[in-house]
Amino acid sequence: MINAAAFDTDVQHTDPVALERALRSASLDLQQIIVTVARRHMDGGRRASSYGARSPTWRTLQTIDEQAFENSGFIARHDENVRAMFIRFGDSRLANADLDAPVDWRRDDDNLPAVYLLARALAEESAPTSD
Repeated sequence: MINAAAFDTDVQHTDPVALERALRSASLDLQQIIVTVARRHMDGGRRASSYGARSPTWRTLQTIDEQAFENSGFIARHDENVRAMFIRFGDSRLANADLDAPVDWRRDDDNLPAVYLLARALAEESAPTSD
């Protein structure tokens, strides 16, 4: 979710406590934005279990990622260096998948983008239980 290689010289000279605080704030904000956008695109919540929504495609995740990171509030609230520390869908190996294929939720790579992790959690949350 966080790209350690994204540290540039400005961030490296920042107070580590302030950087951690800024990163935590941006992470929580991004999570809320991704969940809101993902629910819209994935037909989440009660409607998904009622109507049996189909699995989202990689293109859906790409769209969610783009909309979340282009959110004007997110951009205004968080410094560019902090925003650049998050792993984006387009920067991950997931972008090489057939974008129209259903998402494979079994991926467990080290550096998964935030959109994948949060969308997977939403999909698992709304999946019917086999009780």
